[in-house]
Amino acid sequence: MRPMDQASFTIIGLGGLGTPLALALAASGARRLVLVDDDVVDLSNLQRQVLYRTEDVGRPKGVAAKEALIRRGVPASRIEVARVRFNSASARGLLHDSDVACDGSDNLQTKFLVNDACVAVGRRFVIAGVVQDHGQVFPVRPGHDACYRCLFEAPPAEEIATCAEAGVLGATCGHVAAIAARAAMALAMGEDPKGILGKAWLIEAGTPRSIVLRPRPDCQACGIEFSEKENQA
Repeated sequence: MRPMDQASFTIIGLGGLGTPLALALAASGARRLVLVDDDVVDLSNLQRQVLYRTEDVGRPKGVAAKEALIRRGVPASRIEVARVRFNSASARGLLHDSDVACDGSDNLQTKFLVNDACVAVGRRFVIAGVVQDHGQVFPVRPGHDACYRCLFEAPPAEEIATCAEAGVLGATCGHVAAIAARAAMALAMGEDPKGILGKAWLIEAGTPRSIVLRPRPDCQACGIEFSEKENQA
């Protein structure tokens, strides 16, 4: 078991999910948080982005989030800000020296990119999403669990409504982020007493339920690896 004061997390997206997730992981005593977002604070989102204040509107999210965590007693030396977009060019650098990547972004392209980048380098990760009053949490140990593509295969060909367009219940963001934070801690520590890993968690109207998934042999991200393991068995 690895203690939390030695664990490092990269948090991708500092909105309605990423801010309570960062707050929970910082409160757990994490050694290092890398806060990744290239956007600025928007007034219309303040009701669900718990680290920001009205005076933060227009400021870079990562900078405002770091200052908010420092005000809550988190040492500045434990927080890094990356004002970049998580993409194929920045992925490896942002994942370097992190134990767990935590996706709280609000678009599917980023979620698939997080999945593919983490599978490629063997980084443990958790993907969280929320729309209206339901959400999902998907923790993955590459080489052990089904990955995000095993379930969804690829982003939809047509655009779907974002959380900003479809609406989000603020309380649901907090609920989903709490489950994601617990999953991230289990991934980092290598201990899962609550049985949260190896499952996809679905939260509907405040009620969580889990489904167990098997890796898909023809998965574009992890299928080759699991196929090789089955052949060697």
